[in-house]
Amino acid sequence: MLKYLVHFVFAALCLLPPATVSAQSPTETISCTGVDLIAAMPEADRAALYLKTNSEPYAEGNHWRATKGSQTIDIIGTFHIYDGRMDAPVERLKSVISAADAVYLEATEVEVKELQAAVARNNELLFTKGPTLPERLDADEWKALSEAMSARGIPPFMASKFQAWYVSMMLSIPPCAMSAMTKGSNGVDNLIEKAAQDAGVPTHALEPYDTIFNVFGQFTPDQQLDMIRAALLTADDGPDPFYTMFEAYFREEHRLIWNFSIDRAIQIAPDKDAALKDVALMEKGLINNRNANWLKVIEAAQDDHLVVAVGAGHLAGEAGLLKLLENNGYTLTRQEF
Repeated sequence: MLKYLVHFVFAALCLLPPATVSAQSPTETISCTGVDLIAAMPEADRAALYLKTNSEPYAEGNHWRATKGSQTIDIIGTFHIYDGRMDAPVERLKSVISAADAVYLEATEVEVKELQAAVARNNELLFTKGPTLPERLDADEWKALSEAMSARGIPPFMASKFQAWYVSMMLSIPPCAMSAMTKGSNGVDNLIEKAAQDAGVPTHALEPYDTIFNVFGQFTPDQQLDMIRAALLTADDGPDPFYTMFEAYFREEHRLIWNFSIDRAIQIAPDKDAALKDVALMEKGLINNRNANWLKVIEAAQDDHLVVAVGAGHLAGEAGLLKLLENNGYTLTRQEF
């Protein structure tokens, strides 16, 4: 089961589908404010969290440079949702982007259009033709889900027909962020893509447009329902977890938010051993396997200077993209973000 993890997965890894709108679309700032839950932790607990986090490879830093032979790769840890504080670092990165031979992103505008066309051809990618969610959840669960989706501006009759994994992902977005998301709240990825376009630097995708569907297609229908139940546990938490995630990102502490969110998820899990197994399962499908596939794409590139921009949650850890590059003979140095 995956009952206690989906909220932290999407929050901690910033895995909201990147570039779900065009990089040329208007960008609106998320209006969520709240309490930084990490800063509000008891001092001893916070110190323990930092100690654990700092023992892991590449736990901090949103910009790293990997070099091997004549090749240079600038790796940028991104956030897929816009905040006005992103403008300054991207402005600083423009000289790096313009000097690159190519920019690699999780998805470019090309993949976005392919995704949109695929959904238009086959709405079963997001909608189910089988039993609807009111038929699959009990009455109390459906009532809670209806209220949570309504708070996010999504009518329950529409939500009832969505794929369960997609509903759980939307529940991870607090109501204060939904308006900006639907109007085109593009994050660092999109700003980097626009900078590359302006500089005439080619952009490429690290993975096919349908990767997200393939990842979630690995989970059974019952596991996807568990994702909804998990997300409902924290759907009314308000903006604090979202705000905490932003604050950690701008402190360049991407692994910290991952560890904080795991600990938080396990605290509410009645079966902690099962929760830990679920963490490993989700991490493998959503992070580790994709990192390994991206490394193959990066190493196959023939250019001398690449910029690689991916969600910051992909950088740290033994299976993180930076450690994989180090294991393959690259020298890593932290850069200004």
